[in-house]
Amino acid sequence: MLKKCFMALALIGLFVCSGMASAQSLDDLTLVTEQYPPYNFEEDGKLQGISVDLLMAALDEAGSNLTKSDIRLLPWAKGFKMAQNKQGTVLFATTRTEERDDLFQWVGPITSTKISLMARKDSNIQIDSLDDIDSKGYTIGVVRDDVGEHLLQDGGVPKANIDSVAKAVLNIKKMERDRIDAWAYEENVALWMIRSNGFEPDNYEPVYELKKGKLYYALHKDTPDSKVNALQNAVDKVKASDKYEQILNKYQ
Repeated sequence: MLKKCFMALALIGLFVCSGMASAQSLDDLTLVTEQYPPYNFEEDGKLQGISVDLLMAALDEAGSNLTKSDIRLLPWAKGFKMAQNKQGTVLFATTRTEERDDLFQWVGPITSTKISLMARKDSNIQIDSLDDIDSKGYTIGVVRDDVGEHLLQDGGVPKANIDSVAKAVLNIKKMERDRIDAWAYEENVALWMIRSNGFEPDNYEPVYELKKGKLYYALHKDTPDSKVNALQNAVDKVKASDKYEQILNKYQ
């Protein structure tokens, strides 16, 4: 009987230690995001959004001690570079593309996404192919190192037709002042930011679809498989529960 008790205690200790190790393995991750509503954004001093809430629920599921206060809000280009160069970095929400696939380890998907060229309705811009951008002399605004910029570059759009800035809001202001003809960005995010910056989203429309895809958490390429798998399993569990639908509904 005494031997069985010792064995039972040993098994309990093993499970406890295993759970602690799993939590510790995620606790040393560096979480990095940007202003990209409704997926991740800061409003009234609080970080929120679909990808933020899903990540917090997943970390809680995995037994991690990380909280929203551990998330760093950075300009996209800086965060993108950090996720490639600093081990332990998690960048989100990141559109997964073939060109980016080998740059990171991936956890997700978070949700679906659509990258388009957004323009003012009264501009009467018509784009049937990326070749039209050069032939018609259009200037397209992008956020530096954002997927919109990458898609234009990969599609052969000349640099002279691409206007790169550090923050998305600058592209909205440039469209309002007719300094750019269109803006390459995620549709939902673009309309959200247009509205939140005091402009009328009904005055804008997508004029060309660049890519449909999915948003992910992008982890530094050398992140150990144990951490990637622990976070992926936790995300999967949250997405299979009612919590995921509640998160999505919160930002509709």
